Amino acid sequence: MQVDILYEGFPGKSSRGFLGWSSCALIRPNHSKAILFDTAGFNERYSLLSRLDALQVANEQIGSVFISHFHFDHAVNYPLFENAQFYMHENEVEHIRMNGRTDLAVPVEMYQALAESGRLTLLTGSAGEVEGIHWRLTPGHTPGLCSLFFEYNHEKWVLASDAIKNRYELMTEKAAMTWDDGESTKSIQMIKEWADIVVTGHDGIIKIIREQTGTMVKALTNPTVEITLPSDASGKPDIRSLKL
Repeated sequence: MQVDILYEGFPGKSSRGFLGWSSCALIRPNHSKAILFDTAGFNERYSLLSRLDALQVANEQIGSVFISHFHFDHAVNYPLFENAQFYMHENEVEHIRMNGRTDLAVPVEMYQALAESGRLTLLTGSAGEVEGIHWRLTPGHTPGLCSLFFEYNHEKWVLASDAIKNRYELMTEKAAMTWDDGESTKSIQMIKEWADIVVTGHDGIIKIIREQTGTMVKALTNPTVEITLPSDASGKPDIRSLKL
């Protein structure tokens, strides 16, 4: 199995609102088609396809898209993958139907086409498998958010999405911007107890270190985002980097 982190998340918001730069991963099992975990946001459509192309994976070759939860920064690019089977938990669908107009991060207008595509499989229960990859319901941020759990390179990995948005939430076991505080804490604790490596929803890759004195978290990566502003009078673009 090969796992490639196409995007690391970035924990930021601006005076205009949330940046919505989330993580996204490609999983290539040994004996089945490629699986995409989340799809990033509209603004990343070109770069998403470019990053897949760099790995010699065309969008038509994506066999499955696992949608952790139906928020704009994680789900909206699903139409790019015309041959994929989509997976999402039934609790998330209920959240869309009941609270989609309250939870304004839900792109309600895009759900009906997915539901009518004939390619959406609803997950049920608290755990299961998709294409040989184990998933667990990790609610809190939304009621139907799911994370992927698997062993890779002799370590236990969790693609947590927004069950754990950043290293602070992993350390404190408290989540911000959550639908249910108590459920979020339970989900964080479950992931923290099992995982060695956590790919967070809006931060870098975090390693969990267990010692006799306690449990520590260590950032393996610190996300950097490069922003190019319009050229100045000299004709040179103004390139600035944002670092965590």
